[in-house]
Amino acid sequence: MNGVRRAVRAMIVFALVAMAALSAAPAFCGGAGPVKIARDISYIAGGDPKYNTLDIYSPAGQTGRPVIVFIHGGGWRNGDKDMAANNKGADFALQGYIFVSINYRLVPAVHFPDFAVDCAQAVAWVHEHIADYGGDPDHLFVMGHSAGAHLAALISTDPKYLTDAGTSTKILSGCVLLDSAGYDLSRGAPADLITRRIYLNAFGSDPAVRRDASPIAHISTNHAIPPFLIFYVATRDTSRAQSEMMQKALKDAHVSVEVKPAYDKTHRTLNTGLGTDGDIPTEQVLAFLAGH
Repeated sequence: MNGVRRAVRAMIVFALVAMAALSAAPAFCGGAGPVKIARDISYIAGGDPKYNTLDIYSPAGQTGRPVIVFIHGGGWRNGDKDMAANNKGADFALQGYIFVSINYRLVPAVHFPDFAVDCAQAVAWVHEHIADYGGDPDHLFVMGHSAGAHLAALISTDPKYLTDAGTSTKILSGCVLLDSAGYDLSRGAPADLITRRIYLNAFGSDPAVRRDASPIAHISTNHAIPPFLIFYVATRDTSRAQSEMMQKALKDAHVSVEVKPAYDKTHRTLNTGLGTDGDIPTEQVLAFLAGH
């Protein structure tokens, strides 16, 4: 079975590369085997034609499937939906999930809170339209890596983003976070200069803004917050500390939360390995999704 999945996934990757080489035009086209891909769908009317778009990977011929909205990382200044999908889009579709990979506007063109607003708009669009692609809007999960994990956590804990997008955090069935050290941005400047500059460019230096950008600051019993699954790289002290603080705050607010150290992983390979055969975090993610 694992060999079959590897072969099918390789065929899908080859087909995606071939399609990209043949045409840059957005299209809804059949992927190899049982996966369909809808590319470059705008989720904001009149939005940025590059950054306010998303791709949908779906198991062909199925309906009512649970949905994952994935938010890429890159320090709020780099990355895109293609990088984020990697093997994930095809592999999660093969597991019976609708996988949605989103773009959002980046620094320096925009700053906080614009990228969080974009992510919430994308999630709201998915909730409204995903049934047209075989998805179940009542089983919608948000997932992110690094800066994307910060954004996934923020729109899951601060109700204003999804409310302003015309919906609420009640639409979320769960939130999966992959190795972020940005759940509490108010705890002083990062130790290393590069990270400090990244945070400054994205959020500025105003302590009130930094607090407002911190998911942990919005955890409360006064509004709906979905269950959380939080991963941190076992050897990365900053993400471990932030993940444990997030865990405590969620538990104190009576929110279901699991925290998993990722052993034998780096910040990069935790993300790139997700969706591959034999990957332990992948199995833990699938168990979480199935349980919620």
